Amino acid sequence: MEKKTMSSRTCIAVDSTCDLPAKFIQQHNIEVLPIYINYDGGQALDYRDPQTMLDFYKNHSKAQFGLAQSDPLSVNDMTHILKERLLPNYDLVQVVTINSKKSDVYKRVSEAALVNEPKFRELEKNEGRVPFRIRLYDSMSMFTGHALLVYELVKKIHVENLPLNKSIRAIDNMRDQVYGYLIPNDLSYMRDRRHLRKGDNNISWINFKLASALNLRPIVQLHRGSTEKIDTGKGFLGALEKLLDHVRKQVMQGLTSEVIAMSYGGTLDEIKDEPVLVAFREFCKQHDIKTMLSMMSMTGAINVGPKSFALSFATDKDLV
Repeated sequence: MEKKTMSSRTCIAVDSTCDLPAKFIQQHNIEVLPIYINYDGGQALDYRDPQTMLDFYKNHSKAQFGLAQSDPLSVNDMTHILKERLLPNYDLVQVVTINSKKSDVYKRVSEAALVNEPKFRELEKNEGRVPFRIRLYDSMSMFTGHALLVYELVKKIHVENLPLNKSIRAIDNMRDQVYGYLIPNDLSYMRDRRHLRKGDNNISWINFKLASALNLRPIVQLHRGSTEKIDTGKGFLGALEKLLDHVRKQVMQGLTSEVIAMSYGGTLDEIKDEPVLVAFREFCKQHDIKTMLSMMSMTGAINVGPKSFALSFATDKDLV
């Protein structure tokens, strides 16, 4: 995607769960708001730094991270980022967050903006600077769904040359069209962490022992805030093949976004050359659909388990 126009004093910011490739984030000057990861023996910051993510995946162990918890920045932390990183460089920051029902990121950023509002007005009065504004948008999605909406937002601004407010309205119309999918690879990981996750009470992990014994992997669909298991596959690659066949059918009847976003909870060298994925990306290319593949955020991986796979597309048609 060619970068064309947006004021250098305006930026898009996302939290680190947004599974965008590092190159895309860099090309479009997207600010990443980090998330704390508290694990057995310490604390880490997830801010989508490629080397930090590589180190995390190469050294990941269930003993250390199996019951790790993620926590958004505190209001004080967010105030520091506003003061040191955002306020000096921008006049307008458009934050696009993970589903507010799944995480408190939206709430924390909103609280920080409210607390600091008097300081912004004081700076305008005393220093004569342009008013500083921070806007929030809830993607109502996660991982690759979040990434797909930000991709479309960037496209509206940089390629279609739409103003920010019209661009937000455009992705708002697309938000309910986003279908996200997840294939967890370690069912015991999901079972052990079920009490730590928000909002997936519709999924029962009771039969994880049977599923593991049969080498089955669930395909979980996320749409309009609801989560449900739609199918299973034999092993991770069997589930991946089933999911990609399902997505092919949706591509054939038409998507509303030109991109399919994908992420993997590990190093991309582990997944990018898998024949089923290579064939799928070639199929998408032949149908003028772009594909993005990124490492899943560290936050995502500690919540759904390493070596999981996520994918999202958008369509206004009934699924087939």
